[in-house]
Amino acid sequence: MDELRIKLNPLESSILAILEPRQGKDNAISRASLVEAINCDRPLFPVGERDIRSTIKHLVTQHGERIGSCHKGYFVVETSEELEAVCHYYHNYGLSSLFVEAKLRKKSLAEMLGQLSLEIGG
Repeated sequence: MDELRIKLNPLESSILAILEPRQGKDNAISRASLVEAINCDRPLFPVGERDIRSTIKHLVTQHGERIGSCHKGYFVVETSEELEAVCHYYHNYGLSSLFVEAKLRKKSLAEMLGQLSLEIGG
């Protein structure tokens, strides 16, 4: 077990244990099945899909786990093509969110991207 995993909480450890054999998107586990599997291990403290999503986001952003999702569910990213597809999804999702914000603020996407650049750089 690696040192990073020592710092994981029980929910994070459970999720990774279930996802570890799910190498590649062809072996993805559905969100509902993942929730069910987690709750079988935690009958006194059941978790919902929102908890799973936020924990997976934390595992990716804070622990560097290579967890992807697709229409079939969650999986461990195995190939460079899968990594590219997952990153492409997040890239487009981020731009889509900025586009919505720009429309709400009655600004152009270019203005929002410029503002984001200033916020990140400054």
